[in-house]
Amino acid sequence: MDIVKNKTETSNSVWHVEHATLAEWQAVMAWAKDEGWDMGIGDANAFFEVDDQGFFIGYLGKEPVAAMSVVNYSSSFSFLGHYLVSPAYRGQGYGLKLCQTAFYHGGDRCMGLDGMPVQVDNYAKWGFAGDRNNLRMVGQVQQDYHCPDNIALVQAADIDDLIAYDKSCTGTDRSALLKHWFIGEKRYGFICRTGQEVTGIIGVRQSQDGYRLGPLFANSPELVESLFVAALSAVPQGRQVTLDVPEKADPTLIKLAEKHGFESIFHTLRMYRGEPPKEQEHKVWCIASLELG
Repeated sequence: MDIVKNKTETSNSVWHVEHATLAEWQAVMAWAKDEGWDMGIGDANAFFEVDDQGFFIGYLGKEPVAAMSVVNYSSSFSFLGHYLVSPAYRGQGYGLKLCQTAFYHGGDRCMGLDGMPVQVDNYAKWGFAGDRNNLRMVGQVQQDYHCPDNIALVQAADIDDLIAYDKSCTGTDRSALLKHWFIGEKRYGFICRTGQEVTGIIGVRQSQDGYRLGPLFANSPELVESLFVAALSAVPQGRQVTLDVPEKADPTLIKLAEKHGFESIFHTLRMYRGEPPKEQEHKVWCIASLELG
């Protein structure tokens, strides 16, 4: 659909909103790095595979001052992310102006987001309700890890099975996001099977500051450690590793990460506007990205 460009005259320039191309979005990824978000290298390519019309930049004249994505996974679900305003322009209402435009793209779909605590009250005003905390955990690989025998490196032939398993865990068809998520330059996936049945997966990829883990799904707590160690085996010793862990009744992954020297540095709140997908919470241990859920 066409953007509502709601042009606003100011003393210096004109406010307008444009769809961003993948090339233009690289500036937003640089903003995210400045904010310490540690985005995965190549993540934007995967994001644009899902919905290349879901990325918005607000400009004053030719200067980009705000960004947001509202990515439609399906006719019933979308996810909001990349909510950023350039530091020089914060507190002047440009983020709200951009929201008013970008939200149209989601239509009447259920919309999810992972919000920073400082923004939660604003999201609540827009109809979002809290669901759970996600803990940002960071650590450094201090030893050489070896992939456990019950875990295998993901191959191209595994992708369809992984996508089906992901959908069973999240309640959302994320095939467009995941088709290149586990394989590529400095991107790896590890899989556990019982017979032909997938019982666990984890992704690991290089990021702006080190490596990112996620998603991590497993049918049982017993598989979590094997998958976690498998992912760490792909990370060079001394490198930083970041993961986003849902805070839930079973703290298996949180305690495991702490045992390996990781600590929580902040948290976000998962929020939804509308009826959320039917997630199998007991299988969801680590999310893929705060930007796309």
